[in-house]
Amino acid sequence: MKRIPCNTCGSSEFKPLFTKSNHKNEIFQIVRCKCCKLVQVSPQPSPEEVASYYSEEYFLKRSDRGYDNYFSDGVRNEISRVFGLNLRDLDFPSWEKTLSSEKRCLDVGCAAGYFVDYMQQREWDSYGMDIAEAPVKFAKEKLGLKVEQKDFLQWEENTSEKFDLITLWASIEHLHKPKETLQKIYTLLKPGGRIFLSTCRWGILAKLQGPSWRYLNVPEHLYYYSLTGITELCKSLGYKKKKQITYGSGLTTKKNAGVLYKLLKYFADPTVKFFNQGDMMALSFERPKSN
Repeated sequence: MKRIPCNTCGSSEFKPLFTKSNHKNEIFQIVRCKCCKLVQVSPQPSPEEVASYYSEEYFLKRSDRGYDNYFSDGVRNEISRVFGLNLRDLDFPSWEKTLSSEKRCLDVGCAAGYFVDYMQQREWDSYGMDIAEAPVKFAKEKLGLKVEQKDFLQWEENTSEKFDLITLWASIEHLHKPKETLQKIYTLLKPGGRIFLSTCRWGILAKLQGPSWRYLNVPEHLYYYSLTGITELCKSLGYKKKKQITYGSGLTTKKNAGVLYKLLKYFADPTVKFFNQGDMMALSFERPKSN
């Protein structure tokens, strides 16, 4: 466990918020940067220690996250459905039509490669990368995808081959060096290329629920951005914001939920999206065609 400066602004001045235990009864402290307000786990376990949490069991016994087997067809279909919703909300279909027939994309933190497969079916030259062994093996052996088990920041890429699109779907909160990752992604995008990212949002729902907030999964989730925080970070790195949405009321889908709960969720989800108060967010940014 190591205390580290704020990844966004470099400050070492933090306000403790609360502690949170995980499924192993390990205790982690959640703090907020006094300068830029970024919320993070501190002190943090090393990348090697965190990697141990992504064993095969992590992807097979995650009932607290709403499913039991990440590799099941049901989960794959649900994740693909969410991809479709996010892409629609971020105006992807209209932007896609402006691109040439030879389109390249990279999904950083791709897990089992479901987005890689999604884009491959749209006739993109699609790649993925993740540090976890089990999902990468599944992506390569079961789905036949171009996915590598590598740390993105240690990847020695061919810089002459740029990407039209690079994605971070529910990945940036897992990274030890999110700012550095965004910086590297910028260099790999073609001028006019875009980054799409989604992440849990530190907003009103997270603040109200505190340690019981559904996305406070420690230590897998290391950083918790506000909508303003992630936007300002990307702008500071040279990106131009194109689109943003928030969604998610915090009411999860339950198999045996009663009529009143289902009715509440039915109205709550679109309401928080309409008022931009969801506890998930998806954003698109562009690398400008000229500085």
